Amino acid sequence: MNWEEFAEGLAEEFGRLPTGALLVLSEPGEAGRYAQFAQEESELVAYVVVNSFLAGPARATPRGEEAIVRAGWNPPDASGRHENWWRTLPWPASSAQYRALAGSVAAALRDGYAIASPDGWSYQAWNERTGDDIELRSLALRPA
Repeated sequence: MNWEEFAEGLAEEFGRLPTGALLVLSEPGEAGRYAQFAQEESELVAYVVVNSFLAGPARATPRGEEAIVRAGWNPPDASGRHENWWRTLPWPASSAQYRALAGSVAAALRDGYAIASPDGWSYQAWNERTGDDIELRSLALRPA
C-alpha cells in the first residue's frame, strides 16, 4: 500500500466513525510513531505524534517539522489540551474535508517523519461510549 491508497482508505473511514470513536494508527517496531483520532460530539480531533514522545532517529528533523506545518498541523499548545500535532474538523464534515485531513496525515508521516510507506502499520479502533471494537474495512491495515 502506498500513502495515496492509505489516505483514500482513511478518508472513507473518517466518514463512518460514530460519536465516541477512538482510532490509533501505529507503525511497527520500536520507533513509536502514531496518529490518533477522536470523534467527539461536534468535531473530529486528529493528532500526529510530536518529537518529545520519540527517541532520536524516529524524530522529525527541523525540515520534517516544517513539512508537518505545511500539511496543516498545529503544534502542541501551552494549555496542555493538545500535546501532539493536532487538527480538528467540524462534525459532520464533507467527504472533501475528510480527504484533506487524511492527506495531511499521510503528508505528516511521509514528509515530516520520512516514513517510506504505511506497510506494516496497524490500528486499534473502539467506541469509548459502548466499549465496542470498530473494524476498519476500507483501510488496508491489520488490527493491533
